[in-house]
Amino acid sequence: MSYFIMQIMPYITLVVFTFGVLFRLGRWAGSRIVHNITLAPFPQRNSQVLGIFAAEAIFFRSLFSSDRTLWVGAWLMHIALFSVIGGHIVGIYTLGEEFIYLGLSSDLSKEMSALLGVTFGILMLAALVYLLIRRFTITKVKAVTGPSDYLMLILLLAIVTIGDIMRVFEHQFGIDYAPVKDFVAHLIMLKPLPLDHLALTTPFFVLHIFFVQILLMLFPFSKLMHVFGMFANRWIINRVYKEPAPGLPNVDIAAARQAGIGVPSGEGGV
Repeated sequence: MSYFIMQIMPYITLVVFTFGVLFRLGRWAGSRIVHNITLAPFPQRNSQVLGIFAAEAIFFRSLFSSDRTLWVGAWLMHIALFSVIGGHIVGIYTLGEEFIYLGLSSDLSKEMSALLGVTFGILMLAALVYLLIRRFTITKVKAVTGPSDYLMLILLLAIVTIGDIMRVFEHQFGIDYAPVKDFVAHLIMLKPLPLDHLALTTPFFVLHIFFVQILLMLFPFSKLMHVFGMFANRWIINRVYKEPAPGLPNVDIAAARQAGIGVPSGEGGV
């Protein structure tokens, strides 16, 4: 089982994730927008659109306005999530010595890296538990919660819990950065490390990797695609206002815009 999880499953995961995401994005891109649904106040410049995107992506402005109890858990979870992902990438690449560029010693940098990992890991765990409890206890939320919603939350909880255990009890269940970096590098070079590489046979690490791969394969076919969908949605409803919308059937777009209307222009339309 470890052989499959560590040496074969990563490539299956990459293929399913990549083609799944591209398929979903392709379907979105191919959908024709037959009328303009830009929301007021209408942005007049691309800089204003960028500001709306930033407010939504960083602060979840719309969610804050509509449901602040959900915003608390969702915002905290996403901030912790992207901090953890960034910490994994930077920490593995630099072997935990990323803070030497700020003047810290190698040992102090590794301690700081571990401290931040534990902090954001615990914050993410708390946020996920909050979101799960919310789905069970609020009637109107429970009514619209499907099995896939519970599955995604449980998978995330499993991944984060195992990761936190590996961090908090590092000597018993953890793994050093160096073997993980070797593991990733050899996967990229299509030369997976053999299983006799003892550091990679740590049960918690194997289980952590397994659940991450399951999550990534389900990602394109779940609500987790909102990571990309949010930008697509915002582009539709917050882009610079133009009338009529490109793609409106039976409309001579150039003539309609010149006349300031969005009505069919007859046989010359497209």
